Amino acid sequence: MMNQSNEYKEKINKIQKEVDQAIERMFQNGEFQRFLEVTSKFPKYSLNNIIMIVSQNPDATLVMGYKKWQELGRQVQKGEKAIKIFAPLFRKESLPKIDPKTQEPIFDEKGNPVMEKREILYGFKLVNVFDISQTKGKELFNIHKLIQEDLKEDHHIQSLYKNFMHYLNKKVEVKEEILENPNVKGYYNPIKHHIRINASVENTSMKFKTLIHEYAHSLLHHKESDMKNLPRGHMEAQAEAVAFIVSKYYGLDTEAYSSGYIATWSKDIKLAKQAMKEIQHVANGVIREIDELMRDRMKEISQLHEKSDEKEMKTSKEKTSLSLER
Repeated sequence: MMNQSNEYKEKINKIQKEVDQAIERMFQNGEFQRFLEVTSKFPKYSLNNIIMIVSQNPDATLVMGYKKWQELGRQVQKGEKAIKIFAPLFRKESLPKIDPKTQEPIFDEKGNPVMEKREILYGFKLVNVFDISQTKGKELFNIHKLIQEDLKEDHHIQSLYKNFMHYLNKKVEVKEEILENPNVKGYYNPIKHHIRINASVENTSMKFKTLIHEYAHSLLHHKESDMKNLPRGHMEAQAEAVAFIVSKYYGLDTEAYSSGYIATWSKDIKLAKQAMKEIQHVANGVIREIDELMRDRMKEISQLHEKSDEKEMKTSKEKTSLSLER
């Protein structure tokens, strides 16, 4: 067992070294934007898996295992090379049940701790996945793409922007104001913990992206944050990266990522990885919040898609019936 454990550790250390080297190459080759683009496509993936996807297939948009693709009615094409990523390993263990309110163990009438079976993460293994571009078969329903199309319409992006502002006001004061400098789209004040968006900006998508940028500042650089004293360039690079990922995820137009500060991260792999984890963590959290705000709209779009499919099937059957009658 000890040999297996040592062998596992050596294998993981080797892979981690390869991931670190991929990060170094990414910064040296000016491919940080590529990392942001892939992160926007896989908001639930770990940093290591994002880096592994970027280094093996930077154009990937949707990855799954061989059998999962078959279950969905698609087949991996012959000769396609798998993308290797980490999959978590869990085992069930009997552990004391914890009270969700007090976070203390729960005891029975005899004073013994109440036990329950829980899944515990104990390691990772490498698994093979394939991108959708490496498969053929049934057309998949993609709610994400439909939402992206939806947000291209003015009234939908305006509605989302308004709802997001209302939601954020429970956490940080957000207002639109005419700012003295017309070139400033918005700002976050860490002392007063408030966000201001320039009301003179007419483009709602731009105001929405600015709101995400400033919200990222409020999460990362508030007055009690450990990161509040980072160099200004570092903080701007983080907030801009978060705004890029979230905007890209929702299909909004994004300018090329241009923060020059990230060049300094390439000199310190530890700092680079920490900054990337922070960016990814915040971006993923913001996406979850916005998705929750859009839950009803997603449900509505899904129902419309189902009705459309049913109508097409009915029309197809009627045409087949007429053809047979002739």
